[in-house]
Amino acid sequence: MRVEAVVPAWMLADGEYVGLAPGDLVHTGFALAVTATGPGGSEGLEQSGGRPGLTTADGRTEAVERTTVLRCGPWCLVLLAANRVPADADLQVEGWLTVEPFLWVPDGGLARACPEGRLGWTVARVRAVGGAAAELARLPGEADVDPDAAYVLDLTR
Repeated sequence: MRVEAVVPAWMLADGEYVGLAPGDLVHTGFALAVTATGPGGSEGLEQSGGRPGLTTADGRTEAVERTTVLRCGPWCLVLLAANRVPADADLQVEGWLTVEPFLWVPDGGLARACPEGRLGWTVARVRAVGGAAAELARLPGEADVDPDAAYVLDLTR
């Protein structure tokens, strides 16, 4: 199993995931920064090859620990949206898949209620995309973060 997930620059500035390199192990859950929703049908998750981290997920929404999650096959994603996402709806959701250390803390209610949302992964590749696109040896430290770049982790299980 392989996914591409965005690591926001602010998260690196907060010290999360700094220094992750290919071969490193990381435990994380994911959030989907929703850009579009529509009626859903099947359950699953697909990622576009043209835009790293752009993800389409089909599933059923559920309210867990005051948070809306989308259960789609073996996945459980937190949905981050400008508009309210209804609970108990079959939806197809598109957006940016991001690593999410704060919502999926190991001892938090969300991780306890949806253990399939927080899994162990191996970092396969680290990239910066945007203005200065490049493959990186590791995620940068706070002093080296480019606020205009998006950092992408290729993760495998």
